[in-house]
Amino acid sequence: MNLQVEPPQEKKKKKKIKNSSPPSFSLLPDEIAMNCLARISRSYYPTLSVVSKSFRSIISSTELYAARSHIGTTEQCLYVCIREHESRFPQWFTLWINPNRTLPDSMIRTRRRKKKKKTIGQLLVPITYSKFPSLSVSTVVGSELYIIGRPVYGAPSSAVRVLDCRSHTWRDAPSMNVARRNPHTCAYNGKIYVMGGCEDESWAEVFDTKTQVWERLPDPDSEIRKCLIYKIAEIEGKLNFGNHEEMYAYDTKHCRWEKCVPDKFETVARLKCMIENVSYSFNPEAIHFCLREFQWYDEEKGYWKGINGLNSLFHKFMKNGGSMYYMTHLVSCGGKLIFLWPGYMKHNPNNTNKIWCAVIVVEKRRGSDGDEVWGNVEWVDVVHTVPISCDLLECIVVSV
Repeated sequence: MNLQVEPPQEKKKKKKIKNSSPPSFSLLPDEIAMNCLARISRSYYPTLSVVSKSFRSIISSTELYAARSHIGTTEQCLYVCIREHESRFPQWFTLWINPNRTLPDSMIRTRRRKKKKKTIGQLLVPITYSKFPSLSVSTVVGSELYIIGRPVYGAPSSAVRVLDCRSHTWRDAPSMNVARRNPHTCAYNGKIYVMGGCEDESWAEVFDTKTQVWERLPDPDSEIRKCLIYKIAEIEGKLNFGNHEEMYAYDTKHCRWEKCVPDKFETVARLKCMIENVSYSFNPEAIHFCLREFQWYDEEKGYWKGINGLNSLFHKFMKNGGSMYYMTHLVSCGGKLIFLWPGYMKHNPNNTNKIWCAVIVVEKRRGSDGDEVWGNVEWVDVVHTVPISCDLLECIVVSV
């Protein structure tokens, strides 16, 4: 019998390979590991948090988000507030988009009329619950979301609640000087300006988020106090507010109130949803005037134009609960448009609603009648299921 024996050197070499272990990420110093994680999209953090306690500790730290801000990897994230009618407390969610998504639209049918396999999708993920029965206008300062004012039901409130969108933790902020119900708020230069919602002399006040102190603003005249405010926005250091007939402003530099021309309301109304200085809106009533529902504002022409390529999305919207216009939201997030609506169905055996979401990429082109904007739907899908007696209250974008 001829048995082959391995040379001693080869045995030693094999043994060395067997006993060696691959380099571990956990062996890196914390500052290097944090720098690496800061460069990864936040979409991967839920998965990375279950890898180890070390990862979970880094991902929940404020130092990580300071590093993300320093190297310029801050991302815009969508936060949604939903209230069930039977609950006193609204629930906040964040939109999680699977970074490994490959299908552009999991709801599109193939030629054989079979649904594509839904391999991955998006979800509205609930964040830490806060038993805070208050919701007015939510205001964003940095990576924090301030909820100010009235309870959903009941008397006015001076309470202020803050959501840290980095760690998804809640805390109480100093209360306002007076209790308010349904006030109007606007953030500018690290301060939150609050107007109306009370009968007190202190009609307006400002909160400095750095010093955490509230201060009363000069009291405006009775004409301003009685103004019906539809929109409020900061333009060149002035807080413009009002409606189509009345328009006023508060000059933050000179601390004074002034009257504006009503035409400026159009500018204020357009500031909510902008991408690269172009304003976008959704107007479901436009169909009655033979116009497109998704629109953009042409500064050169001075009027609203329809966005091309989104007819199929509007048909899906109408087929899946499109009658609930008042709870439909269109916001800009990460250079794209996000369209969110509740899918109420008349004949629903499960007594539930579906929250639909679509992400739209917009592109400006030159056409025969000047500039045109085309929209391409990256994906449209159901992101959450809720009870039928439910309201989609807020849809806000925060940089984290």
